[in-house]
Amino acid sequence: MTTSSPRDNSPSLLCVLAATGLTCCALLLAAAPAMAAEQQNALQHGRQLAQACAACHGITGNTANPALYPNLAGQAPAYLELQLANFKSGERPNPIMKGFAASLTDADMHDLGVYFGAQAVKAQPPSNHEQEEKGKYIFTKGSIAGAPACTSCHGAQGHGQAAFPRIASQPAGYTLEQLHVYRDAPKFNNPLATVMKGVAVKLSEDEMKSVSAYIATLP
Repeated sequence: MTTSSPRDNSPSLLCVLAATGLTCCALLLAAAPAMAAEQQNALQHGRQLAQACAACHGITGNTANPALYPNLAGQAPAYLELQLANFKSGERPNPIMKGFAASLTDADMHDLGVYFGAQAVKAQPPSNHEQEEKGKYIFTKGSIAGAPACTSCHGAQGHGQAAFPRIASQPAGYTLEQLHVYRDAPKFNNPLATVMKGVAVKLSEDEMKSVSAYIATLP
């Protein structure tokens, strides 16, 4: 009596494997048009919804008022979706954004995230080399008081990773204001915000201004 070897490459086994592979390929090819159509629908619906965001954030997610509002272009869609949900629930307090998010459905939030995430972000041109070089050091190495490098959470180029958002190309004024909020707020319920508070309290005002200026120039 003989048994087949684990390395048995009999014609029947090869045929089964080939058929299985062809079936998988066929399923993927069949699903691709549906996925593309779903993405296109999300983009179109997101653009329609973005009309209400344009006054502050710009229709392409590049704000015309960088002293007050962030760029949304190029941001991770899942992060944008989560922030809208947090504004709606009150987890992230902001009266203006809460009023806007109140009427959004989960699908609306998803589509807005997809739309803004697909837009090209515009970086700020360099304007103060000395200040931006100081900011680059903090961004890549950390602060004198022990704040970790921004790259450790937000990625080498500041484009975001895992749960951490993209910070590259954010207006310097907006980033500075957010660092003030993280530094001055007594506490946060959100774990990521708590992490940022631990960073902000180890940055001097000059360091905050420098790293904000550098981040704004990153493409």
